[in-house]
Amino acid sequence: MQRSRRTRNLGALCALAVAALIPALVACGSSSSSSTTTPTATASTSTTSNATTSTTSGGGGATTSACAASDVAISLNTSGNGTAGSVYYTLKFTNTSGHACALAGYPGVSGVNSSGAQLGSAAGRNATTAASTVTLASGATATSTLQVTDVGNFTASTCSPTTAAGLRVFAPSQTTSTRITFAFQACAKSGPVYLHVTPVALSGSSGGGGVVATPACTTPELLVRVGTNGSGAAGSIYYPLNFTNRSGHACTLAGYPGVSAVNASGTQLGSAAGRDTTTAPKTLTLANGGTVTSTLQIAEVGNYPTSTCQPATAAGLRVYPPNQTASVRVTFAFQACAKAGPVYLHATAVG
Repeated sequence: MQRSRRTRNLGALCALAVAALIPALVACGSSSSSSTTTPTATASTSTTSNATTSTTSGGGGATTSACAASDVAISLNTSGNGTAGSVYYTLKFTNTSGHACALAGYPGVSGVNSSGAQLGSAAGRNATTAASTVTLASGATATSTLQVTDVGNFTASTCSPTTAAGLRVFAPSQTTSTRITFAFQACAKSGPVYLHVTPVALSGSSGGGGVVATPACTTPELLVRVGTNGSGAAGSIYYPLNFTNRSGHACTLAGYPGVSAVNASGTQLGSAAGRDTTTAPKTLTLANGGTVTSTLQIAEVGNYPTSTCQPATAAGLRVYPPNQTASVRVTFAFQACAKAGPVYLHATAVG
């Protein structure tokens, strides 16, 4: 009997090991590379991995997988419209994956020279229009408006005008970029923000191809709480950071929260939280009352030299929900580093 129990336990452990290995093998084989040509500008895309899906907790509703970089063809309509010292162009993000996927928030954009080196500062965010989650059927398109400011508006000494050879574009929440050939006047020096982008939105050219938008959850619409019963492992304690939709309607969250420790006066202590990229970001649709969670890792500050950490007791956390610029203060006492340098906090993507 005892020997049979040991055999069953060994079999269960083997099954768990195989289950853990399969996702890793799948991830290793999911990279791809491609190049895309548009009638108005050329683009090349580097490798990326596919995103995953999950469901929200607490009756939060279903999710659609985030569009990975390999799922999206990015192009630029170079017929711009000029006004007030700027020219406005349309960036297009077309779902070429063969399945529905979601985009939410702002693309990352910068000017580059012929060697691919960034010219000056990356694009700022034009927040005139609120960000929303756009679910794209296969073949459907979302757009973002790119504003290119006349570099003559900046002093030559702070701008250092030059001709850009193109744009480097990251689809929202992606870390793999596409290079688009497009000549325009740029600033070679960091400082002046001569590019701005709007959040992605529905495209009129998609022809109603199964495209539905759900608004992004804004900070006032969310109740942010930290579960104080943490789990300890390997010199760290892990706490659930919960985001509950109290807006009265469905809304979406996608990506990583911004987190930092603060003292009693609200001043940040040390470095902000790093990103734990173990789990890929995904777009989550929360029904009213639904909750999603990010796992917050707090490392034991005794792991760092006192001179580089300067241990202190934090009075709480400053938390920015994903893709939001307004924060929430959460009261929570714990040991922190007062000096910038050691990254003693890490947060996962909401899930």
